[in-house]
Amino acid sequence: MKVADILNYTETFAPISTAADFDNCGVLVGDKNQQVTRAIVALDITPDTVREAHKKSAELIISHHPVIFNPLKRLTTETSPYLLAKYGITALCMHTNLDLSPIFGVNTELAKALGLINGHFVEGTYAYIGELRTAVTAQQFAQQAKKALDCIGLKYTDKQSVKKVCVSSGAGAEEILTAIENDCDLFLTGEMKHHLYIEAMNAGISVVEVGHFKSEDIVIQPLVNLLQEKFPSVKFEKTETVIDNVKYL
Repeated sequence: MKVADILNYTETFAPISTAADFDNCGVLVGDKNQQVTRAIVALDITPDTVREAHKKSAELIISHHPVIFNPLKRLTTETSPYLLAKYGITALCMHTNLDLSPIFGVNTELAKALGLINGHFVEGTYAYIGELRTAVTAQQFAQQAKKALDCIGLKYTDKQSVKKVCVSSGAGAEEILTAIENDCDLFLTGEMKHHLYIEAMNAGISVVEVGHFKSEDIVIQPLVNLLQEKFPSVKFEKTETVIDNVKYL
C-alpha cells in the first residue's frame, strides 16, 4: 500500500480541489509513493507527533491542519517538517477540503456528534445547518455539546429555545452571519469574537463556543475508522500526543 492509494481514496470525499485558495493541502512532506504499513492520524503535526510516529514505525501522518502553512524561511532541527524529513515520514494534510466535505468531514462529523439531522452546507460558506429532533433550551444543548465533544468547559449564551442549529468548526465565527440569515436558533463554533457575540445578541440567536480543538478533534477517530475499514492491511491509529492543553479555573 502506498500513500498515493490513501490520497486517491481521500480525494473521493475531500478533494484537494475544493480547498480554499489560501490553504495548503495534500502531501506536504515526503513522497506519495512511500509504502505504508502504519499511519498516525492527528489534528496537528507537532514535533511530539512526529516522534510518536517514528517510535511506532509509522511511515505516514495524516493531519487536519497543514504542517506547512506559510512559506518556510528557516528549517531548524526541532521543527515538525525537519523531523518528518529526518525520519522519512510522509505528511498528508487535509484542511479546508475536509472542513467542506458534504460526504465525510469535520462539520458533518461535528453535526453528527451533536445529534443534528437533515444537514446541509449553505452554498459558498463553511456553515453547516441541521436540526434537532426535539427542541431544547440553549443551556440543555450546551450541556449536550459539552458531553458529546468531551469539553472541560465551554461558553454559551441563552437567547431562545433551540431546534435549528448552524455549526462551523474551528475559527468559523464569521459564519454567525450565515446562521442569522438562515433563521437558525443557535450557532456553534470553535472560536468567537466579541463583536460577533453582539451581533448574535442583537439577532436573538444563541451561541455555543467550544474551543477550536474540541470543535475539530471530533473528526479524527471517525477518520481513523473510515481509513481502517478501507485499508485493512495498514494499521491506522489516533495520535496520543496531540491534546488540547487548555485548562479552566
